[in-house]
Amino acid sequence: MALLTLLLFFSVTGITLNHPQWFASHSPNVSEQEWIIAPELLRNPPLSLSQLAVVTKKVEQLTNINLSNSNIESDSNEIYFSLKKAGTNTSLSIDVETGEVFYQRTDYGWWALFNDLHKGRNTSFVWGVIIDLTSVLFIVFAISGFILAMPQRRFHRTLTLGVSTTFLLAIVIGLFS
Repeated sequence: MALLTLLLFFSVTGITLNHPQWFASHSPNVSEQEWIIAPELLRNPPLSLSQLAVVTKKVEQLTNINLSNSNIESDSNEIYFSLKKAGTNTSLSIDVETGEVFYQRTDYGWWALFNDLHKGRNTSFVWGVIIDLTSVLFIVFAISGFILAMPQRRFHRTLTLGVSTTFLLAIVIGLFS
């Protein structure tokens, strides 16, 4: 049942990935906030790694966001945190001179979440293992279906014709499209 559920999930999201125009009217939900942190935390830019760790900890406390998996970029004017998850993007930028923290979170909705999960984009290692395991089980499922159908004489011609036609169509369409 788990494999059939995953088959249904990947089949539906395969269709939604092929038809993004169905969701063109959907606008993402964007939330923004601003805070100020003590400018003395940001003195002597560019910041050293230890200073950056202190600033990161302060921003985590201020925003209640775990930044341990974020990409951090820093220069003499700005510190930028980017945290991407399936279906969402979160960014924090800190103006080094003023201490202003600008937060923006963009939620692209349920279908974007499902499509990102289908592609494995911005997901965890565990989800990558689930995708790989699902693919292996689909392969085993398909091969066992062929093995079970081949000895049955009444399906032999239909099976051979169906597999041959599908394989040739896939190659022709792949080569000429």
